[in-house]
Amino acid sequence: MEHFSLVYALSKAALSGDVKDGKHQVARLKAALEKRGSLDNAEMLERLVSAVNAPVSNKSASFLQSEARPGFDFSGETLTSSKHVPVDRETSAPMAQVLSIEDLPRQMPALPSSLTGAAEAMIREWVHAKSLQRLGLEPAKTCLIYGPPGTGKTQLALWLAGQLGLPVILAKLDGLMSSYLGTTSRNIGSLFAFANKHRALLLLDEFDSIAKLRDDPNEVGEIKRVVNTLLQELDRRREHGLTIAITNHPGLLDPAVWRRFEAQLEMPMPDVAGRVRILEQYLPPMQLDAGQMQLLSWVVEDCSGSEIEDVVKALKKSVALEPGLTFVDRLQRVAAGHGDRLSEPVRALLAGEREELAVQLMTTLNLSQARVAEALGVNRSTINRWQNEKQTTRGALDGDKTASSVRGKSHSAKEATSR
Repeated sequence: MEHFSLVYALSKAALSGDVKDGKHQVARLKAALEKRGSLDNAEMLERLVSAVNAPVSNKSASFLQSEARPGFDFSGETLTSSKHVPVDRETSAPMAQVLSIEDLPRQMPALPSSLTGAAEAMIREWVHAKSLQRLGLEPAKTCLIYGPPGTGKTQLALWLAGQLGLPVILAKLDGLMSSYLGTTSRNIGSLFAFANKHRALLLLDEFDSIAKLRDDPNEVGEIKRVVNTLLQELDRRREHGLTIAITNHPGLLDPAVWRRFEAQLEMPMPDVAGRVRILEQYLPPMQLDAGQMQLLSWVVEDCSGSEIEDVVKALKKSVALEPGLTFVDRLQRVAAGHGDRLSEPVRALLAGEREELAVQLMTTLNLSQARVAEALGVNRSTINRWQNEKQTTRGALDGDKTASSVRGKSHSAKEATSR
């Protein structure tokens, strides 16, 4: 077996738990593959190393590891997950849940570079809060994160809290609503009083459920009082700690609400690079070659981050339960079970003939025959034959159309002559 000595050394490092030696042996194997010309396999190893290194990069485990912990003194009592949160008097339902620092994600969600910079800038403000204060400035104490469902808004908010070393008080504002007069405002007051008492980040989910209602023509003074209570509590909260609000419907928010948030982060649907980063985050230990990765990133082009995660989970289940399937057959079955997540044209191509899919990948994605062969699990000569057959068929169809057009013109000319 070629490179067996490297594979043996890598296996030994893995079994002994020697991560440093394991990475060294992977680097040796990658160099050997590149020397041999197996660039695609070398690229797979490179992606694997990047995925393993991600949790300790400045985009994941601890952005603050290379800097100091927050320089701002957060006031309040220490908050643990065992702390009793306030409850609704009428229903006895808890108004929030407490997430300890250990429960918070260590990896930043896949973001566009501009948004990554904005998120890191927020943390940097708190790290260097005292430097800002010497200039008469304060770090941002409120942040609104908005965008389509499933784009990672909650994960980003929780990651920010973890980087600051703060537990989270997570409240869904729609759960504070009550049909009893005055109860909703009282619930809001109780929630903020609890948050202001503790050293924690207050995370308000489903924020538009209350903040959108003040201008509703179908509502009366009670709703306006609820929104005014929320705005007043947000203002008071600035003296005690950080608040992040999340909404899927930014267009529904009251203009006065927008003014309460110093930082406003929009979470977009992932672009091509973002989809690849999300796939690399969720795929391990499943491995794909370059062609399969490009095919999969195209299949999920209209998906949010959470939808991509669901598709990847389905693929992994298929690998475990039906190991004999080809990658395309696996994708076809996954697509059939995720009709609402994947676009209709993508599902139609996956369900159709492989020849048509191959040609579409070369024309739409501009993939080479070699990449398409990898993606579909066939040899390159088969892809070349399919492409030639498709071109021949199209040429014949074009020829038929031309001949039909000529016959039509000739027939019209004869009719004109006879007349």
